[in-house]
Amino acid sequence: MKIVNIEISNFRLLENLNDNKINNQRSVNLNNDTTVLVGKNNSGKTSFAYLFDIFLNNKEIKFHDFSVNTYKKFSNLYDSYKLAKESEGDLDNFMIWALNEIPRIQLTMTIKYDQSDNWSYIGELLTSLDESDTLKIVFEYVPKAIDNFFKELEKEFLRSEEKDNIIECVKRIIGDQYIRRIRPWAEDDSVVQIIDKRTINNIISSCFICAQREVDDSNSEKANKLSSVFQKEYMAYNKSNKEIAITEENKVSSKGIKTELEKMNGNIDDKLEGFFKSFVNSFSTFGYPNIEGSEVLLKSNISVTNLFNSIMLFYKNSEYLLPEEYNGLGYSNLIYIISEILNFKTRIEDNATNLNIIFIEEPEAHMHPQLQCTFISNLTNFIMNNGINAQVIITTHSSHMISSVDFESIRYFCRDEKNTTVKDLMKFAPNNTTYVNKNEIIKFLKQYITQVKCDMFFADKIILVEGTSERLLMPLFIEKVDKLNKECIKLLREQYISSLEINGAYMHNFKEFLEFLEIKTLIVTDIDSCEKGKSRDNRVVNKACQITIDKMDEIFTTNQALRQWKPKESRIKYLINKEIYELTDSKIGVTYQRNFYKDDRVKCGRSFEEAFIIDNSNYISENRDMLKSIKNHLKKYRNAEDVFNNSYEIYSFIDRNSKKTQFAFDLMYVNANMWSVPTYILEGLLWLAK
Repeated sequence: MKIVNIEISNFRLLENLNDNKINNQRSVNLNNDTTVLVGKNNSGKTSFAYLFDIFLNNKEIKFHDFSVNTYKKFSNLYDSYKLAKESEGDLDNFMIWALNEIPRIQLTMTIKYDQSDNWSYIGELLTSLDESDTLKIVFEYVPKAIDNFFKELEKEFLRSEEKDNIIECVKRIIGDQYIRRIRPWAEDDSVVQIIDKRTINNIISSCFICAQREVDDSNSEKANKLSSVFQKEYMAYNKSNKEIAITEENKVSSKGIKTELEKMNGNIDDKLEGFFKSFVNSFSTFGYPNIEGSEVLLKSNISVTNLFNSIMLFYKNSEYLLPEEYNGLGYSNLIYIISEILNFKTRIEDNATNLNIIFIEEPEAHMHPQLQCTFISNLTNFIMNNGINAQVIITTHSSHMISSVDFESIRYFCRDEKNTTVKDLMKFAPNNTTYVNKNEIIKFLKQYITQVKCDMFFADKIILVEGTSERLLMPLFIEKVDKLNKECIKLLREQYISSLEINGAYMHNFKEFLEFLEIKTLIVTDIDSCEKGKSRDNRVVNKACQITIDKMDEIFTTNQALRQWKPKESRIKYLINKEIYELTDSKIGVTYQRNFYKDDRVKCGRSFEEAFIIDNSNYISENRDMLKSIKNHLKKYRNAEDVFNNSYEIYSFIDRNSKKTQFAFDLMYVNANMWSVPTYILEGLLWLAK
């Protein structure tokens, strides 16, 4: 058995993770082996796992576990209840209606099964005998009786001191008025077939490995971090009467360890009697013990429980034994995770459950990046090699871990102010492309996102830049824009912004993916003006050119992001006249060189470097001797006016001599407080900050 889909209603931020015709991205599909949940902090990843824990392991449900939007529903329902009471004959109709409208926390599992599963339990979950190989189970937190809920709510409201706050009254009664129940999913749930929790326990086993684990950072010898781990492992084997292989020649059973402990206790008793004899006899001076015919004895009481408190893990190198604290917390954490999984393996073998789920929250804790990169692939192999039949769900904030997983196994939790939606990368597919291009785009995205830049899944906002210069200087751009932006509620530098450097020829491949993720994104690109020309072998080619008024009808952009994405325009004379509001929507914005001067000339940079020179000609002229990348070339220009007029020639020198990165470093370290952010980047960042 495998879980193929999860739907959730009204739980914390996970208010509506349900399949529907409008948006089929809301529910969460699970892979047969490993599914990885990613997203920013407080996006609902931990809540997703905890809801399983609530229903499978009877963890406490509180009123605050209801989503915020349900508060208004409770309030409106109570108002409707009062109106129905005042209208004779309407109360019964209200109760029928309210039964479907009252908020309930639900977890719905769609499970796929086959003939190898235990049908003695599956049969209780089926609602029909059709040939489908899937079933749906609904776990829910619902009112015991809808009429009694409103009667008790009214009583609580009338005796409460705060009669204007019905939600406080709901909080006080909900623990008594709501119950958990499990039922098969049905189109019409007015007639409910209840499933016994024992049936579920016979089918499903779960293991939850939380982020706060039983390891600490103390270096004292008393900090035996893993003793409880090994004790739990021993007890699991002891319970199942399995033998632990010490070597191939020698197998010691749990019974053998107990026998050795009994012998040890006997030997220690003999030593204690002699060593403490005079000490114990001195008690009689004070009349202790005050019972006739009794005496005081000291006996050893080493048991399996306290034995493990005295056992420490050592690491043996070629010469010495090194104690546990020589090992980092990352490996202690890893050993703990392995032990929990092995304990779970023993449990599912004992229980013979068909459906087994392992939740691991933030396994990257204390692990170095290389260990994080290999963890998921090693975990997959470990589970397979140990014959553990389980689905694994991992939540992580580690871009290193994502870099090692399949693109299709990622589920991105996207949060707005009150709710979370889940983006299933398995379902992502570009629409406005041919089949061949679609496969190429997905292949490119898989390689780039999982191998080059994964932190976009944890970002508040994203900036795509075309060149290294823009990427290197972006922190300075953001710092300068924050100082200028008086209307920004939250400064850009206080948000987590992921900057991705992507060659302009590939940037448009991100179009539908970024729209799919719904992360606010700014694309900083170049206008890349070109004209038709002839190559040496007389072929017609695109040649880079300066933007001038006399060529305006002939020149065009070769930038595919501008041609295919925003604003879907190729003609330079239209591109340079676009305003920033024409290049942005609620989530995606593009900005490029548009600084256009109307006084008998056009002055628009072809690239970042030329745009910077145009907007900062005074800075370039005044600091010419310190700008190592271009100082020799600047000797022929007398002043800032010359620099401004010859911006294209200066840019061409930088480009022709591969000095773009060196130019960017000059701007970082030569009087950086004196230059201003190029106009087109400034406008884009101000839009992103809103």
